Amino acid sequence: MKKIIKVITFCLFSMVVGDQVWAIDILAHRGASGEYPQGTSLAFDMALDQGADILELDIHLSKDHFIIINHDADLKDNVGISDKIEDLTIGEIKTMDAGYVFTLDNGETYPYRNQGLALLTLNELFERYPNALFNIEIKPNDKLLSETLWQVIVDYRMEQQVTVASQHNRAMNHFRDISQGKVRTSATIGELVEASLAWSSGFGWAFNPDFDVAQLPYSITTKPYVRFFQSKGVAVDLWTVNDMDDIKRSISLGVDGIIGDYPGRIYQALEEVGER
Repeated sequence: MKKIIKVITFCLFSMVVGDQVWAIDILAHRGASGEYPQGTSLAFDMALDQGADILELDIHLSKDHFIIINHDADLKDNVGISDKIEDLTIGEIKTMDAGYVFTLDNGETYPYRNQGLALLTLNELFERYPNALFNIEIKPNDKLLSETLWQVIVDYRMEQQVTVASQHNRAMNHFRDISQGKVRTSATIGELVEASLAWSSGFGWAFNPDFDVAQLPYSITTKPYVRFFQSKGVAVDLWTVNDMDDIKRSISLGVDGIIGDYPGRIYQALEEVGER
């Protein structure tokens, strides 16, 4: 029952108009990555403990075609090496310390070194959190990764619990073709440019989106821009919002989701306005 309720909540959104109330989702950017090593089980565990609704993550394909959760193509920012994920096997990746680089005091201490934190596969993430909701970004412009992602989603029956994002038209269009509309998708950069041109030139009425979510940078987003997408039936998420004043402004814009490294801060801000 809990899983059904969360899925229904994920699929529906509403806006504030007069006395109506809309639900704003908290998307934990790489987990609670402001306080814990990004993309690790610890970061995702703590994000859910802090009230996150959706776990946000990025994916790459290993040399032997396992989907690896990591923001960058290389491992400098967490493991501390320049090797690329695509050049490494799952066996090699699993020997690496995913908490090695993380510091909260500019390198004076590294509290999560040698704590057993490893990079996760998408399979492991789905198995660890079978009732969770996910926002998964395909980082490389790779059709094989799109195909592998779709297969893993199907294998774990996660079609209704996932939103797939990508900046790249090639990867996204291929994913949409093979998934046949069974998974929510976010706009690519090209689609956002097209939407922006239509809106700013007065031809927004003619724009017909092929995406379900517009994930926009906080710094360029205004309330009319948010309303434009929502009038098209498209949800709006803002990234990456970490400052408390910026979080509060995001709430005032009437967005549908806020993506941040500190999900606890977003929860606090929502609680202050009676949304939690």
